[in-house]
Amino acid sequence: MQVVLLIVLLTAHLALAHWYGHTEAVLPQLAMLAVQGMAVWAVFTRYRRSPSLIRLPWLLLALAVLMQMLWDSTNVLATVLGDKGGYLAALATVLSALYVIPCMFMSTRLFTQHEPRTVVALDLVLLCMVAALVYQFFITLLSGPLASDPASIYVVVYLADAIDFSLAAMAILRLFGARSFRWRFFYYVASAYLLVNASVACIYNRVEMHGLPWWAGSLIDVPHALLLVVALRQPPRWLRTYRPSLGVSQTIGSFAPILLAMMVVMLGISTSRINFVLSLLVGAAAVLFYGLRVAFIQSRHIDQQRAIDLSTWRLEQQVGRDPLTGIANRATLDTRLREVLEEGRSTGCFGSLLMIDIDYFKQYNDSLGHIAGDACLIQVAGALSRSQVRARDLVARYGGEEFAIVLVDTNAEVALEVARRLVTAIEHLQIAHPACPLGRLSISIGVATQTEQTPIDPVAMLDQADHALYRAKRNGRNRFEAATGDADPSSALYGASNA
Repeated sequence: MQVVLLIVLLTAHLALAHWYGHTEAVLPQLAMLAVQGMAVWAVFTRYRRSPSLIRLPWLLLALAVLMQMLWDSTNVLATVLGDKGGYLAALATVLSALYVIPCMFMSTRLFTQHEPRTVVALDLVLLCMVAALVYQFFITLLSGPLASDPASIYVVVYLADAIDFSLAAMAILRLFGARSFRWRFFYYVASAYLLVNASVACIYNRVEMHGLPWWAGSLIDVPHALLLVVALRQPPRWLRTYRPSLGVSQTIGSFAPILLAMMVVMLGISTSRINFVLSLLVGAAAVLFYGLRVAFIQSRHIDQQRAIDLSTWRLEQQVGRDPLTGIANRATLDTRLREVLEEGRSTGCFGSLLMIDIDYFKQYNDSLGHIAGDACLIQVAGALSRSQVRARDLVARYGGEEFAIVLVDTNAEVALEVARRLVTAIEHLQIAHPACPLGRLSISIGVATQTEQTPIDPVAMLDQADHALYRAKRNGRNRFEAATGDADPSSALYGASNA
């Protein structure tokens, strides 16, 4: 239905222009205005069907076409009211040229949710300065004494061509850099419109310099009719299958903002003879704003990298940690114990292992509750970590109420002395334990020390210490025992209560 209506309007425009014999008549221009209105409607339809992130580009494209409608409306107004001074014609040209503002914005923005607002504000300010420069340029050249100078007209035409084809090139570049199909489809529609519009404008402007024939207005219909058809029809198959690599996409996305600064600088150079001060300010602002854009984005990336590094560090700290007590967990214990065993085998500086169990802990939980039990585990873990254990040693939670300590380069006698201090340290906590014969919390410890015959196997070392721990349990608790063969039994030291 839309295509049929479009064909009717295109035919009516051509017929009315032929009937009146010139393109400036009101009715042919109204028909052209209707074609442009259908193009705006087609783009707005895509705007409503698109997800929120991609709606703004469609809105900017609709705004660009709307600027063309304002150009045509001003021409109609000039025809109806007359335009003796040529000011309405100059205004119409300015309105037509201002379509570059939304086109620049939609072709150079990245439209990411994480783009700093300061960067968006800088782009908007720069585009407003471009609009002021374009207005100054066209008003000066197309009204007043310069309007009759053919050289001025050629300057306008060549500058318009450079801007139009640059916009089309930017849209095509973004098309081949878009990894999402929805973005590829948008830039496919935008680049088709901008490329055909640039070609038509190039022809139309040169024809206009020699007087417009009656059919010239129908040229303006071509890009808008194409925009409607391309926006509403099914996209071509290659658009779905094509997908650029991540490197290509990132390179084009990073390069797009540079194009905005380059275009503004080129525009400033081209218009410097009209208003040197304004052109210089706009050109300098383009360079300055691009530098600020890079600085803001780089600063944001640095902050994000710092946050990532901090999160990674925290994760690394947490992965090998017991979530309740904050000390090392079983996985870290196994890794560190294997390292100490390997080091002892290669250097002869053997290490030791303490297996620690809280006495009557099940009864503690049953009588006082699991919340109190968790608090007890945290206190014990803290006491074990503080009790003269060296920084290179490892205190870990083995599981439940069991803990383990890996002592680097520690012989049996020193390991037993460490065990004695740990038993005493837990006694000094004076944690009440109604179900314990002592009336307070105590621990039992099994001590195993590496020898030349000890295999480099954490499980074997843990098994030795575990057997010693159970022997301490059987012998009355609140004490420590050495694994068989680790020390002379007569030299074994016991807990403070049994000393």
